[in-house]
Amino acid sequence: MICENINFEFGVPVKISLNSISGKKHFNRSFKLIWVLKGTITFESHNFYSDTEEVSNLSEEGIEIINSFSPFKLINQSEDAKFLVFEFKNKYLKDFELEFEDKIFHINDSKNLGKLRYLAALLAKNYFKEDYQLYGKIKASLDELLTLVNKKYCIYNQRQDDFFNKKQDDIVIKVMKRIEEDYNLNLTLNSIADEFHYNSSYLSEKFKSLLQINFTDYLDKLRLEKSLQELLYTNKNINQIALESGFSNIKSFYRVFNKHFDFSPVKVKKNYPRLKKDFLIEEFGEIDFFIIYFNHIIRSYEKKESKRKEKLQKNVKIDLEQKHQTINLIWQKLINAGTAQSIMDSNLRKQIRDLQQQISFEYLRFEGIFNDDLEIIKGNDTKSINYNWKLVDNIFDFILENDLKPFIVLSFMPKLMASKDKTIFYYQANFSPPENIDDWLNLIDAFIIHLINRYGIKKIKKWYFQVWTEFPHRGFHWAGTKREYFEFYAATAKKIKNISSEIQVGPASESFLEGKIISEEFLKYAADNDLPLDFYSINLYHNTIPLIEEELDLKDFYKESTLENIKFKFKEKNYSIKMAEKIKAILNNYYPKSELITTRWNVSWNPKEYIHDTAFMTNYIVDNALKLQDKLDGLGYLNLSDLISEWPINELPFFGGRGLINTEGIKKSAYYAYLILSKLGSKIIEQGDNYIVTAEGEDIQIIVYNYAYLSKSYQNADYSLIDEFERYQVFQKKDPLEFDLKLFNLSGKYKQSRYFLNRDSGSAFDEWLKMGAPHELSRHEIKYLKYKSFPDLKVKYLNLKGELEINTVLEAHSLEFIILRKQFSV
Repeated sequence: MICENINFEFGVPVKISLNSISGKKHFNRSFKLIWVLKGTITFESHNFYSDTEEVSNLSEEGIEIINSFSPFKLINQSEDAKFLVFEFKNKYLKDFELEFEDKIFHINDSKNLGKLRYLAALLAKNYFKEDYQLYGKIKASLDELLTLVNKKYCIYNQRQDDFFNKKQDDIVIKVMKRIEEDYNLNLTLNSIADEFHYNSSYLSEKFKSLLQINFTDYLDKLRLEKSLQELLYTNKNINQIALESGFSNIKSFYRVFNKHFDFSPVKVKKNYPRLKKDFLIEEFGEIDFFIIYFNHIIRSYEKKESKRKEKLQKNVKIDLEQKHQTINLIWQKLINAGTAQSIMDSNLRKQIRDLQQQISFEYLRFEGIFNDDLEIIKGNDTKSINYNWKLVDNIFDFILENDLKPFIVLSFMPKLMASKDKTIFYYQANFSPPENIDDWLNLIDAFIIHLINRYGIKKIKKWYFQVWTEFPHRGFHWAGTKREYFEFYAATAKKIKNISSEIQVGPASESFLEGKIISEEFLKYAADNDLPLDFYSINLYHNTIPLIEEELDLKDFYKESTLENIKFKFKEKNYSIKMAEKIKAILNNYYPKSELITTRWNVSWNPKEYIHDTAFMTNYIVDNALKLQDKLDGLGYLNLSDLISEWPINELPFFGGRGLINTEGIKKSAYYAYLILSKLGSKIIEQGDNYIVTAEGEDIQIIVYNYAYLSKSYQNADYSLIDEFERYQVFQKKDPLEFDLKLFNLSGKYKQSRYFLNRDSGSAFDEWLKMGAPHELSRHEIKYLKYKSFPDLKVKYLNLKGELEINTVLEAHSLEFIILRKQFSV
């Protein structure tokens, strides 16, 4: 199979040709762009997902990328087919420093190619119309197109396919790279053969066999292309051009030049516009068709862009003496750590310490304090029970050592006390009511008395004690009836208050499964029976499980295969806000002084929901957290870490876990949302859709973001556009947000720190994709991703005289966080 040899006629690093794909299989060292303007074509190329040859059809307006070192051939084309082939010079791509040769590109969404077509049309229009200004015009549009291709269509950063690896070891490819880099030096076949320890005759034969051109002619071709660039687009003299292009003298330059042109270099330059036009007519025929086509693409895109840019302009007056609303840091109230047993894990403890140092949560919520794996209950039957608090003490000591307070979920049922053999989750927690309520109450009594004796009532009264995990619904979490749970809560809450009236107690969380709401019924029961209720809990997830008609076997439900067969639907964008308002109104009717806490919150409770890892999570968290602060008293994110799950953990580094941090300790986009929220000031200067301005002392903090929610199709359980690698096709197509912010009444010296969160900055998942999406990470790769996951940061010093203007354009899933720190002189 030969390697294609491209001639770049006009001294520019791109060549555009018409219908120029061969029917013989070959490969190229740089990627190609194919754009069908009319008709259809069928071609064969390599599919890097399946590592097989694949036949593809491309119809009108379609664009495809043929990767470097990817064998391809044309199979068929319609009679009316017109397709452009864009070729790119290897040396130019290498100097662009984005390692194009090592990457794999793929166009996943053929319906969203507007910008790519626009940039290709600009490039082609310049290629057709410009003459002496061609190189400068081409370079600007070419650089923008290459940047877009790398940013949007790169799916692997480090190729490992067999064909690529084999060709990297090919001596001819090595020689080509060598002479492309140093063609302007005194290179000969003999010197290159000696350098690579090859016989010159053998090397010459191998070279011509692969490229269909001999070594000397290939070297002359590179030098001629460089000399054309200098001749046509600079004012250098012929001698200087010849020598700088690698020719040993002016005679050798003319020898090569005259082989390719019927005119002298001076005449070629003088007649360049006419010569170029004649060449284009010979290649493309009537070129007006193409110019009209390109102009149509350019005008349509620019018109659409001018309409679609949303602009948000705000003038914010900074008056630090004025009374402002105090921010309610509900997002730092609590964080979920799974089960009590999870907190014994050394890896999770390391993540908790790090999280607490950076963000500083108030409470650590955990379930399963009475799970049998903590070995609290000792004895052969309920009459001979004694208690072992050794592991419990270890857990509570660790929590308090890290400046956290426990938010304790009194669950699950010890096997010795359970009324049924009903277990849930992969760790098989028993979720049935007690066989004898007195045994349970004795356990509660012993547990809380032990905590008071060890830590003191002064600390204990600031903790939260939640009676069970979730309200009963079709057997989930509670293997009893609603009435049994209501009575269970009544007995437990009264027992706790009998120990100390200062201890905070509340019921299980309402999860609204299958759209059912139990809150009104429970709160009425509690009020009618004068039950203590210091706080009320809800879980807010935007995903919903489909209605299941048959009876569930929860032992099987929490197997890994179950999630693969569930197609979750999703609620609307403002679901969390609407539901919090609804439950707050109900709570105020019965317990107006009680706190309303969302104990578990995420876009989905699915522990393998791919969007959890994406840059989308930054804006989802920030937008909801800021809008919920006047509706809740606490907002508990699910979860602290991907190490925590009721299902077996997946082997991928980014498998869609619910954590702020992945299993390897790499901070995800969600983590940085929390980090930024934790840096806001205590006074809200102004807040609105997509932004907030706060103050702390004389320092100012600003968040501005462009929040794109889930598409309607994904909300309706269409999973066809998402997999472990491609996860961004399931969001709304959101226009860029142009944001102009003017701050008044700011004087003096300030240090401005500007953080950028988007797909290219602060998104470990996207960095993992760029790396090549390895299924297993080495220690070095983990360290690399930890470093790369941090948001980009720009710092500058300002001397303000009353006013500051901040301008930015945010694409979907983008956020900027700006801190203005007042600087003082010594």
